[in-house]
Amino acid sequence: MIPVIDLSIVRRYPNDATLVKSLDAALTQTGFCYLKNHGIAPEIIAAAQAASLHFFSLSEKYKSQYDIASAPRHSGYVGFSENGLYADEAMRLYEAYDIGLELSASDQDFLAGNIFYGPNTWPDLLGFKKAVYSYYEAISYLAKLLTHTIEAALNLRVNTLTNMMQKPTAQLRLIHYPENQISCRDPQSHSMMGAHTDYEFFTLLYQTMPGLQTVNVKGEWLDAPPLPDTLVMNVGDMAEVISGGRYRSNPHRVLNTGKERFSMPFFAAFDYLSEIRPMIATSNHGLQRVIAGEHLLQQVSQDFSYLRMSIQKSGIEKTLPVVSDINLFQATPMRNPFLKGKTSWTN
Repeated sequence: MIPVIDLSIVRRYPNDATLVKSLDAALTQTGFCYLKNHGIAPEIIAAAQAASLHFFSLSEKYKSQYDIASAPRHSGYVGFSENGLYADEAMRLYEAYDIGLELSASDQDFLAGNIFYGPNTWPDLLGFKKAVYSYYEAISYLAKLLTHTIEAALNLRVNTLTNMMQKPTAQLRLIHYPENQISCRDPQSHSMMGAHTDYEFFTLLYQTMPGLQTVNVKGEWLDAPPLPDTLVMNVGDMAEVISGGRYRSNPHRVLNTGKERFSMPFFAAFDYLSEIRPMIATSNHGLQRVIAGEHLLQQVSQDFSYLRMSIQKSGIEKTLPVVSDINLFQATPMRNPFLKGKTSWTN
C-alpha cells in the first residue's frame, strides 16, 4: 500500500510532530506517498492543465517553434522524437514542456551559460505563461514547506536545506501522453516511460490517469493511480544522499493504457552549487558528495540529444563527475536490480 499523508497543518506548522512522523515513515518505508489537503487551489491546477493541453493540441509545426534544443536555456517544447540513453528498450510515447525558475535575461548565471537559469521559453498563447507559472510558484512554495518537514524528520537545524533553495534549479515538466491503439502491460515493449529514478531532491506529481507504478520493498511493482485531490510525492537521488540512504530514491515507470494521460511533475531541487552529501550519521559509505547542478546536468544530458552534442563540442564532460564514479545509485536494498543506470526524469 502507498500511504496517504494529510498536509492540513503543513502551512502553519511544517514541523508538526505528527506530520513529521507520518511523512518520515512513508519516505523511509516506500519512498512514495500521496499528499491530501496540500493547499494548492483546484482552480490553479485546472488552469495550468487547460493551458498545457491547449498547447499540446496545436500542430507540430507550431509547437516546434519552441523546441527546447533551440532555446537560450533548458526550457521549452520536447517533441515525440527526443530520445534519451535508456537502459531498457521500452517504447516512449509522450511530448512535454519544461520550465524552471523565471529569471531575467540579465541574470549573471544565465549570461555565463548556465542552462538552468534565465528567462523561460514561453509560447505566444494568451494566458499560458500566467496559468503555468502560477502553478510553478504554488508547487514551489509547497515544496519548501515539505523541505522544512524533512529537516525536522532528519533532525537537521531549521533552514539547513531550504537555505540551499535560494535560486533552485527546480523544474516543472508538463507531459502529454496521447491516446493510442497500443495497450499492453508488458513494460519491456509498451511503456510510455521506462523504469527510472528522479535526479533531484523529491518530486511532486499531479496526474490525470492510471499508468504510474512504483517498486515496493519486495521488488514488486505497485500501481499508483490518481486519487482525487491528491498529489504523489516520491524521493529523488539527492534525498537519498542527504538522508544517508534512510530515504530511497524509488524506481518508477509509466505503463501504456492506450488512453490519453496528462501529468505535471515538479522536481524540487537545490541551488546549482549546493553541496549534496550525507547529513546524518550513516553506515552507508557508498553515498558520496556531489554538486547539485553538476549531478543534474550529467543526468539530464542523458535525456536530451542536443545537450549531449553541446557537451561533447565544448568538452564540458571532462569536468563533470562520471555517473558510475559518483556511486549514488548502488547502496540500498530498495534499488531495483534490473535497472542498469539512470533513465529519465519524467513521470
